[in-house]
Amino acid sequence: MVLLVLLRILMFGLAVPGIVLCVDRVDQHQPAVVMYRNASLCPAGTPWEKADDCVAQTTGEVVGRDWSESCTTDSNGHSSCTRHYSVTVRFGERSQELGVAYRTYRTADRGDRAELRLWQGEVVRMVTEGHTETFLTSSEFALGGWLLFGWLLLAASWLALFGLWLYPLLGGWLLLTVPYVMVATNHLGINPMGTTGWSVAALLTAVGLWLVGRSLVEALSWR
Repeated sequence: MVLLVLLRILMFGLAVPGIVLCVDRVDQHQPAVVMYRNASLCPAGTPWEKADDCVAQTTGEVVGRDWSESCTTDSNGHSSCTRHYSVTVRFGERSQELGVAYRTYRTADRGDRAELRLWQGEVVRMVTEGHTETFLTSSEFALGGWLLFGWLLLAASWLALFGLWLYPLLGGWLLLTVPYVMVATNHLGINPMGTTGWSVAALLTAVGLWLVGRSLVEALSWR
């Protein structure tokens, strides 16, 4: 029993500073994400190597394509595999491999023209053979990672505080995940929410908090 209490204290002691760190990292990466999302296209002819505050446009060429497969096996020995597709484009003296959907992989072929948009040297959009692929910048990817890590640490802090009491709160917690993901993707610019989205997020947050509060009161009444 003492060991379990110490473990929960240790978990809480690690989770709280971790959450503070996540907030700090999100605060650091968000200005770069906002700057990119508000950036306009560069004037025609602007070299992408010199485009710092605008989205450069250039023409590349598909020079290869590839796929890989990752498999997992469940406790019953059944395997499930997922394929990942990519194409390699060359623009100027630089080549870059980009993860794409199957429809783009199937259509793209060596020598095909690829219209590219770049933000500070990173490919953020590719159009080839009528198919459009968009990609996160490194700042967006980092911001999303810290937001996810912070959410997991918050769950760990709840587990440390409530222990087995967490299970009655699980329904409300899972519901709260939905508005959290909505707000996170809105910050990344992937899924702008608008008035309707914010209203839905607020409603789900209120219902989730009510479920959590009710479950907590019921759990306390049984003690």
